[in-house]
Amino acid sequence: MSANSLSAEDAAHAPRPEPAFPSLIAPPTWRRIALVSDLHLGALAPRTTQTFIAWLADAARAADALFILGDLFEAWIGDDLLDPSALAVAPEDAACAQDIAGALRAYTDSGRALFVQHGNRDFLLGERFQQATGAQILPDPVVLTFQAGRTLLTHGDQLCTADTAYQQFRATVRNAEWQRQVLAQPLAARVLQASAMRAASNAAQARPENWADADPAEARHWLARAACAWMIHGHTHRPRNHWQGGELRQVLSDWDCDAPHSAPPRAQALWLSAQGQGVEVSSQRCD
Repeated sequence: MSANSLSAEDAAHAPRPEPAFPSLIAPPTWRRIALVSDLHLGALAPRTTQTFIAWLADAARAADALFILGDLFEAWIGDDLLDPSALAVAPEDAACAQDIAGALRAYTDSGRALFVQHGNRDFLLGERFQQATGAQILPDPVVLTFQAGRTLLTHGDQLCTADTAYQQFRATVRNAEWQRQVLAQPLAARVLQASAMRAASNAAQARPENWADADPAEARHWLARAACAWMIHGHTHRPRNHWQGGELRQVLSDWDCDAPHSAPPRAQALWLSAQGQGVEVSSQRCD
């Protein structure tokens, strides 16, 4: 046996390589991609919702594909919000959800591709949502290859490893059996549950000590595992370009056009445009 070979016993106990992240290869016809995150749309954010719908019908159509990196909705309590009967149970939430779904369908019907990742607010988006909008729900994370460059896309909540309470919550709500049991409940019951969860989340976010951020070491580990030097994510609502050792972790802004007038509205998209063999990156206000 050579010095570089392993015995059967050693091989059995050797650490297994981590599986590769899922990947998406952009077709060569794509010339521009738009990315947004954390829109938190819903009946409680009417200005933000209308801003996004107007953007979809206008400026967003300059893109060949739109990527929404999580939290498209402030809350999503099930795809049956898209049923006409939901208007009698949750009139405001259902009407808003159906308006947004219609705008997304008009976008994909215009020939654009639409990709959505689950966020920490809309992890119950499912097959019916995809059929209604023409969207494709992406795994999280996923490696996007565009113009021969590899970019790791993620919502970002999994990187906040210091927030152990949230990570435990995430493991629970992403469990298929938990989701099945929740979706089996009447829509009216889920409306009440979502309201209570939203109130608890808002109370927790009001305490600065609970504002967890992405862990830089975990992000670097993900980049190494994905063989990427560029990551784009949202979730933290702290837009910034983090450079370290030739690697970039780019954090997208959230959207909020419903804040008090003293606060400037936030509605931005990141654009990736093909330039020769490379990619030009720009940020655009959408309001």
